[in-house]
Amino acid sequence: MPEPKREERRRFVRVEMTVPVKYRTFRNSSEFQSSFNVGRSKDISVGGLKCAVSKHNPIETKLDIEIELSDTLSAYVVGKVLGGEDRVIDGIVHRFDRVTFLQMEPDVQELLMRQVFEQMRRNRGR
Repeated sequence: MPEPKREERRRFVRVEMTVPVKYRTFRNSSEFQSSFNVGRSKDISVGGLKCAVSKHNPIETKLDIEIELSDTLSAYVVGKVLGGEDRVIDGIVHRFDRVTFLQMEPDVQELLMRQVFEQMRRNRGR
């Protein structure tokens, strides 16, 4: 007898997408001139992302986040760390944080949605 499928709780489509991400403890400012950490997204949706981080962030930490979607296009969002995990890749431990987005401007949400669906199209074409 087949096992029942686990119920999917995500509200948004998530796609594997690797882009640079700048983050820091919440200051409510989209200016990322200094004092930030750098990571890389593993996957992303309009509701959140999983990110390889250079600095561990405790659960519930509120963050300012800048997602670099291209050389000329960045999206600023406010997020909160839901959890994370350490993974060993090629003998090196990498930290991945799961972040939910708490607030973003409507135009940023639309931009992220377009980027996610464009990446889905690219992935299907492979």
